[in-house]
Amino acid sequence: MSTNISKQKRDDLLNKISQIRTFLQNSGDKENASKLLGFLSQIEKDVNGKKYGLVFEEHREDIDDLLEENLPILTEQKDLFIDGGGQMNFLLEGDNLAALQLLEKTHRGKIDVIYIDPPYNTGNKDFIYDDSFVDSTDEFRHSKWLSFMKKRLQIAKNLLSEKGVIFISIDDNEQADLKLICDEIFGEGNFISDIIWNSRKSVSNDAIVSLNHNYTLLYTKNMKEFNLIKHKFKLPDAGDGFANPDNDPRGLWKADPFDSPGIRPNLTYKIVNPNTGTEYWPPDGRCWRTGEIEYNEFLKDNRIVFGKTGNSKPQLKRFLSEAQEKGLTPKSIWDDCGTATNGTQEIQNIFGKKAFDTPKPTDFIRKILQLSTYTGGVAGVSKLACAPLEGVAKDGLPAEARGRLPPPSVTILDFFAGSGTTGHAVLKLNAEDGGNRKFILCTNNENEICRKITYERLKTVITGKRADGTEYSEKYNASLKYFKIDFLKISEKVYYEYAESLLLHIRELVELENAVNFECNEQIAIILTEAELDDFCENQEKVKKCKTIYVGHDVLMSEEQQLLFEKHKIKINVIPNYYYKELGA
Repeated sequence: MSTNISKQKRDDLLNKISQIRTFLQNSGDKENASKLLGFLSQIEKDVNGKKYGLVFEEHREDIDDLLEENLPILTEQKDLFIDGGGQMNFLLEGDNLAALQLLEKTHRGKIDVIYIDPPYNTGNKDFIYDDSFVDSTDEFRHSKWLSFMKKRLQIAKNLLSEKGVIFISIDDNEQADLKLICDEIFGEGNFISDIIWNSRKSVSNDAIVSLNHNYTLLYTKNMKEFNLIKHKFKLPDAGDGFANPDNDPRGLWKADPFDSPGIRPNLTYKIVNPNTGTEYWPPDGRCWRTGEIEYNEFLKDNRIVFGKTGNSKPQLKRFLSEAQEKGLTPKSIWDDCGTATNGTQEIQNIFGKKAFDTPKPTDFIRKILQLSTYTGGVAGVSKLACAPLEGVAKDGLPAEARGRLPPPSVTILDFFAGSGTTGHAVLKLNAEDGGNRKFILCTNNENEICRKITYERLKTVITGKRADGTEYSEKYNASLKYFKIDFLKISEKVYYEYAESLLLHIRELVELENAVNFECNEQIAIILTEAELDDFCENQEKVKKCKTIYVGHDVLMSEEQQLLFEKHKIKINVIPNYYYKELGA
């Protein structure tokens, strides 16, 4: 039987603390004894604290102090709005801890997929903490990074839906630490995989071991809930190896073995090759896939083949449509979704120069999105464009396999947005498969990265034109709002002193939560005061055109106004008080 040495040491220390406590309690100096007993209780609490996991020195950031005295608010940069139709997407400029606190008000439990590519803390000035680079000589290098990540990941967990997933890219410098901190935050039982991405094809001959990979940790919010949809966590089947040598009207197919593992008497019987008369039985330790009656039905239905020449053992046709409906189980090693070089080339194609260091290729994020939002269908072919066809298409795909429903409306969040690869990949995949995905990106504006890189990249791919006016690609059917994170000072003030200022920024939160645009949109309206409600109801033209109104939770509506909205079938959405509920009177 093993001995827990740490427990022995801990019990010994607690015993000594108990003896000191007894001495102090019997001491005549009651005032000092009371203070020292308080100290002992703190020490005892620490001794009885965490026994397993990652231990590090927690650090405080400047943004923590800023958020203690100020409320983060959103202000739209209206001149940067891109109206391309389709889904409304959002780019938030500012510190991502402040952004996450705002998103916790609007998207708690609503985010389907999070992908982040945080600083890797290599020691080579890639990680800034409180406006200073953390280099390899900093003795608290890892603790600062872990403190930085822990606060953000804790909120990220709150944002995920119960079936939601988070992908976090990292390299060797912090992979081990990140795994431990994620096990603590998300739960070890919610770990799905550590995906290895072959990020580089060339070899560094001057290295001891050439570094050619990155990691991407994958967790779910709730494994019990995720298990209900894990059969959908698949990749599209591109149809490799499928053919149609016999012109089967059901389309492309591939021959699978007809035997399967296990020994079952009812699935063990003689099969005769009708071409050669040869008899076949299941191999040792195996049985046939079906019973004899179903086998004969398959044979009549031309679903059984006997090899390419018709002279071998039985095989079962598996059609491409079936494979695509089921999808492919992903592997933990990814070497088919581009490299870091491809990411750099994509940036150069947009900006004409290397405008950003180490961007991920869109194909890498695209694969993540395919995996986490897959619903079956034709790989790489627009589902919206694939309406059901009569008969068989030229590619051999039967009509019933086309025209799949697009993926459900899902929200993807990236709060280390960098050059905007995640947004680009969302738009690209939506265009390919008719998806209904929308994104929220956040990045700071250090060296004007948000305004000059992230935004310009998204603008280029949405409009199809580069900043210099040259053609880049076809337009994407999508829109983008640009919100800047500002701060409203609340320290040493009571709620009513800044409540009116908060009202000026409620619109942005409503737009963000509901992915809508109030500007130049007569079908929706926002009403935050009773005076605004009266003005709206008096404007008959507005009432006739409006379909939905968003009304402040404290705005009182008269019976006459309610009847007016009912008459015109206007949907009423009450703006929640949880935006700033902790500050209410």
